[in-house]
Amino acid sequence: MRAVIFTEFGRPEVLRLVDLPVPPPPGDGEVLVDIVASTVNPTDGLMRCGQQADLMVDLPPPWIGGMEFSGRIAAAGRDSRFAVGTPVIGVVNPRTRSGGAYAARIVVPAASVAALAPGTDLIGAATVPMNALTALLALEMLGLEPGAALLVTGGAGMVGGSVIALAHAAGLEVLANAAPGDAALLRGLGGDVILPRSVGLAEALRAIFPGGVDGLIDGALIGQAVAPLVRDGGGAISLRRTHPISDPRLKVGYVGVTAGMKRQDLLARIAAALGAGILFPRVAPGGIFPAGRAAEAHRMAEAGGFRGRVVISFEA
Repeated sequence: MRAVIFTEFGRPEVLRLVDLPVPPPPGDGEVLVDIVASTVNPTDGLMRCGQQADLMVDLPPPWIGGMEFSGRIAAAGRDSRFAVGTPVIGVVNPRTRSGGAYAARIVVPAASVAALAPGTDLIGAATVPMNALTALLALEMLGLEPGAALLVTGGAGMVGGSVIALAHAAGLEVLANAAPGDAALLRGLGGDVILPRSVGLAEALRAIFPGGVDGLIDGALIGQAVAPLVRDGGGAISLRRTHPISDPRLKVGYVGVTAGMKRQDLLARIAAALGAGILFPRVAPGGIFPAGRAAEAHRMAEAGGFRGRVVISFEA
């Protein structure tokens, strides 16, 4: 079985395509997935370069990255409720002994995948599940009712874009800050009000909601500087532990995607939203690489300058 591994921390050049033993058959409540594509997320680069070494102290190399994927069910254990051949999206924590999704085949809990409609573009679908799952967890934690006002920072990013689309579909009034060049993207995602990216943000928001919005999801990791734009008693969600929001007026929380990796209910909602066109794939232009060029994929992802995800394909 082909897999992209690394045995030491470092630059993208540490990634190698090798042959590994095929995973064992899936157990009860598990599925074996033939991977079509996996994305290069920022956390994959952090894992590769050693910034997550403290989370891997009990994991001997080789290590396999990749947190989200698309593919087809190759085999299913008892109680998995998936038929062989079903196209799926899914998530996996790569900081485990079985590794992540940079492999031609992986075994994961059935609760970590969701079925897609036949004919779905699986390369594009791989860019959706992790960020959309983070978005749903954050929206669930806020618990806003339809009609409530939500401020999303970093709306042009992958997580922020998923929040905008899902929040708009849930009936929230979505305000998002953006650079002028990203305004059309945010409107297309479902942003109701586009605010200045930084200078003038507070003034523009206060002109519409003098008392502040009902909730905040801080995709841009602005933190304390943007918390005052939420009304007394409102909610604010941080997406990274290193950028907490602490405001005694607010109900604050932190969302990490690993907490939802067995939330099949949320993954099913993501698959349905993808099929309904509420969510859509965001592949970086020129950003599809065969597994043998994983180092190039990581280099492109780290260079940035685009709106989308770089994809590693096991069918290219």
